[in-house]
Amino acid sequence: MKKIYLVFAVFIIATLILTACAPTPEPEELTTSEGMPPADAIPAEETTEEGEHVEGTVAEDADAESESIWTQDYITEVPPIMMSDPYFEIFGQTDGAIPYYYEEAVKLAGHSCGAVSGAWTITRKALEVLYPDGEIPVRGQIAVDAPGAEDEWFVGVFGEVITYITGAAPKSGFIGAEFGQTDDVFVRQNKMVYDEEPTKQLPPMREWIFTRLDTGARVGVKFNLVVITPIPTPGRQAMGKKMAAGEATPEEAADYIEYWNDRALFVFENADTLDGFFTVTIYE
Repeated sequence: MKKIYLVFAVFIIATLILTACAPTPEPEELTTSEGMPPADAIPAEETTEEGEHVEGTVAEDADAESESIWTQDYITEVPPIMMSDPYFEIFGQTDGAIPYYYEEAVKLAGHSCGAVSGAWTITRKALEVLYPDGEIPVRGQIAVDAPGAEDEWFVGVFGEVITYITGAAPKSGFIGAEFGQTDDVFVRQNKMVYDEEPTKQLPPMREWIFTRLDTGARVGVKFNLVVITPIPTPGRQAMGKKMAAGEATPEEAADYIEYWNDRALFVFENADTLDGFFTVTIYE
């Protein structure tokens, strides 16, 4: 009887050894008799918790993201402003300068217009003076004196765009915590300074003063938005109210949309060529 058990045990062991040594089938062998892969070889379709099929692949999602979300092409055609930020570097989030895009400023403001494009260009021109010869500007290394109170005219709107690019924030900005105790470049609070009271200056006279804190270099930029065309006539202002109320006809809406975006385009197309449009003053 013991011999029988011994023979049976040897047989089982031999079978296991032969099975383990059998070659793994190549991928093309993993098919059914109809040439299709077996059910357990087909990746399961992604479903939601309710069991609904989720369409699309990673490649398709990437293609969708590469398509512009904007119906106005110029919004993504504005050259970016390259900036470096010490926070990105100490946290290991980037190795160098990164681009700041106009379309992000548009998202911040809620729209593109002559004022947003003007604020963007004011900042670009100031940084080109403070950081010449291709030097990359540093966020947190710049202080800005605003030409008025933050709730006066569109001063605060301009300021928010400038803050986005430079990092210079009003009293609501980041205090720097332990990082700012080591180096002021990490402090963002109170580097955008608004007047306490309205100045009542006319828009063309408003001058934004940018100071580079490590060198003390200062530059002022004025933006004469009065020369922007098409001009905002009373009729167009009335049409703006109709647009907001949803009462404009399709033809009126199309005309107003063209007018509105042409003003922003005018800024970008004439910022560096039209005399008196942007006035840059370098202070000693």
